[in-house]
Amino acid sequence: MLKQNRFFSAVYIIGTGLAISMVMVLAIVFHIRTANMAPEADRDRMLLVPRAAAISKNEQGMFNSNLSPKTVKECFYTLKTPELVAVGTNPDNLNYLLGDIYAKLPGGTDQYKSMVMCTDANFWKMFHFRFIDGNGYPEEDFQSGMRKVVLTETMARKIFGKTTVAGMPVLVNEVEYRVSGVVKDVSSVMSLVYADIWIPYTTLSSVTESSNAENIVGALQVYILARKADDFPIIRKEMEQKRLLYNTSLKEYQYEFRDGIPYTQKEAVLRNMDYREEPKVLIWKYSLIGLIFLLVPAVNLTGLTSSRMRKRISELGVRKAFGANRSTLINQVLIENLLLTFIGGIFGLLISYTLILGLKGLLLGPAYYTDMSVNVTLAPEMLINAPVFAYAFTVCIILNLFSAFVPVWKATRVSIVEAINDK
Repeated sequence: MLKQNRFFSAVYIIGTGLAISMVMVLAIVFHIRTANMAPEADRDRMLLVPRAAAISKNEQGMFNSNLSPKTVKECFYTLKTPELVAVGTNPDNLNYLLGDIYAKLPGGTDQYKSMVMCTDANFWKMFHFRFIDGNGYPEEDFQSGMRKVVLTETMARKIFGKTTVAGMPVLVNEVEYRVSGVVKDVSSVMSLVYADIWIPYTTLSSVTESSNAENIVGALQVYILARKADDFPIIRKEMEQKRLLYNTSLKEYQYEFRDGIPYTQKEAVLRNMDYREEPKVLIWKYSLIGLIFLLVPAVNLTGLTSSRMRKRISELGVRKAFGANRSTLINQVLIENLLLTFIGGIFGLLISYTLILGLKGLLLGPAYYTDMSVNVTLAPEMLINAPVFAYAFTVCIILNLFSAFVPVWKATRVSIVEAINDK
């Protein structure tokens, strides 16, 4: 049948492919940013607290920033319900505090501009990094403020020319650290953990010594790992209790969550798209946009299918005469169209991959603003996986039903005599 009407087949496949590619670009980008992918392998069980709002009790002012070590200790490390609580810094905010950060060998002349992230020891338990050499810094080293550092594979090669460097010294802004471990490079798509270098936040006084708003705000953001996603309401309730208790110790300010904090990873991604709207509203909005992307071409494909069905009226009449019922004919034509749609779907998926790889910096670049050059890398498993193909299959089914059902339903209503005598 593909060969009988090659023009129709080609137009149908190309039209389907273009329609599906637009929807799939949105679906794949959202999947990459929110699905469980190492090292952020537990996104579906995580809550994020990226900011703190310190409100003056006399309503004379407020601070809206990240969290201080004091706030983290009082409100989050003491939580009982989560499996684990970890903290880190936004690399862009750290650059704001410290300026450009450079790493080099002691006594060396070559220095390398680096994206640095400060963390606690739990960070290495929560996120699933692949260590090439050594490991993350332990809790006792973190609490002691020992200058340990974890490097990416690329940064280790730049500085040392090799990756087996655990225990060796390195200068970070002229301060000597010891390499604790080396990890495989992390894609900048992993917005919660992406950096070139990770160090304990206890080694930086600019992070540990915060005095704004009774020491409520600072440079840290919190990651909360639930035992299961069903625990989110319980964790939120416990967080609120800790917040209220914390506020009783404050005199001039009070700590508030605001803006829907804590977020899930999906809520955080949606808020980065438009912070003015609630995540549920954004889901409906982007779902509607995706539906329009399918509906408009579906109308055009419906016209093509209607034209094709008029040419097949006599064929349907003959089949009815030999005992085929209406549901059989509808199913047959829908399956034929579905095969065409699947071919178009594969074509559309290839187009969407091409667009994502070509525009990955625009579509998947860091959410934070940085003047550093960031190379967005995409592993094959990010693009080629079961959920992505499930999205494509679902879109194919919807588009096929939109474009084929009405023309087929009308064509099968024609009586046997009229269908056989149709010219």
